[in-house]
Amino acid sequence: EFSYFINPRNELTFGGDLVNYNFAPAEAMAVSGGEGTDIGLEDKQGLESSVFIANKQEVNDKLSLEYGLRFSSFLYHGPTTTYEFGEAPAGERKPVIGQTEVEGNEVIEDFFNLEPRLSFRYQLNQSTSIKGSYNRMVQYIHLLSNTTASIPLDVWTPSTNNLDPQIGDQFALGYFKNFKDNKIEASVEAYYRDTRNQLDYIDGADLLLNRFFEGDVLSGDGRAYGLEFQVKKNTGKINGWASYTLGRTELKVDGINQGEWYPTRFDQTHNLKVVGFYEMNERMTFSTNFTLTSGTPTTFPSSRYSVQGFTIPHSDNRARNDVRIPVYHRLDFSLTLYSKKENRRGDRNFWVFSLYNAYARENPFSIYFNTSDQMPSLGNLVSTEATQFSVLGSVLPSISYNFKF
Repeated sequence: EFSYFINPRNELTFGGDLVNYNFAPAEAMAVSGGEGTDIGLEDKQGLESSVFIANKQEVNDKLSLEYGLRFSSFLYHGPTTTYEFGEAPAGERKPVIGQTEVEGNEVIEDFFNLEPRLSFRYQLNQSTSIKGSYNRMVQYIHLLSNTTASIPLDVWTPSTNNLDPQIGDQFALGYFKNFKDNKIEASVEAYYRDTRNQLDYIDGADLLLNRFFEGDVLSGDGRAYGLEFQVKKNTGKINGWASYTLGRTELKVDGINQGEWYPTRFDQTHNLKVVGFYEMNERMTFSTNFTLTSGTPTTFPSSRYSVQGFTIPHSDNRARNDVRIPVYHRLDFSLTLYSKKENRRGDRNFWVFSLYNAYARENPFSIYFNTSDQMPSLGNLVSTEATQFSVLGSVLPSISYNFKF
């Protein structure tokens, strides 16, 4: 990346990058009778490159612009095995109709995209400004998450001959205001992002150790929109900031949720964060952090049926992510104690004493269902219960010592 100062009002930035990817989807061995069999999946290869140019321009004392263009490409290449899938009704597994062994570095599929971007800032007066932006972003790497498991299974995969890259257009517009000689900053910002080629999996998809998993995923549209509020105090013995976001992140995929919009795994309708610092004296600083977010969307069965004593969960309405686990909230404290003397470099060593999850909130990581071990009586189903799984449901104290030399 290079910078060239055309004149005091124009700064040109240009450059490029090259990334070589090697994906190892699964490395696994099956052992039977002391003999091991490799049941892992083949590696996948990709080469991503881009060149870009951008200019930061001070048009006048009130208006400044940043604009640029990025040209990116992605080459999906061998050695690997590619698969061809036939047609299937929306929401059902696509059949494999052919496969090809690709040797060497032969290019299997290539993608090329232009990514323009533009942002502006207009200074209404010394304490007030308006900012806006537009960005087109292309992502050639996909992440698939199975949220029905107690521990989510994430699968990373490149864009292939069956999977197109994700393309997103994002717009943002914000109002920024400073108070009391810039001691307090406040802002409100609205955003909207439209995306294409978003991936999700069909009901009953098999993502683990499945070389045909591309036949279990579907492509659709996505959108994210919301409002962000922030207040920040920069000076004084007591300072900090608070932010709140009201937003939605949704998908619409033919064959999932009856073709209607549904929340993604990462959707958070409410996101509140409050951070505070108190400088007690020159050596001691106290800080606190509070976080509250909406529960993660998930899918629960709406009914069940029994076959030979085994209970099988079922979703009658074929909904996706129509339930949320309980709200996540947490409070942390920390105390920083600096040494009395500085070292030779002018730095002071310091201790940090902290409490993570101070009131021992058992925030749920996921909720799953268990069935009773007892055999059901004639004409009755096995009893089931929901289990809430928390990664850390207690207070976590910690002590650290930081020094520079």
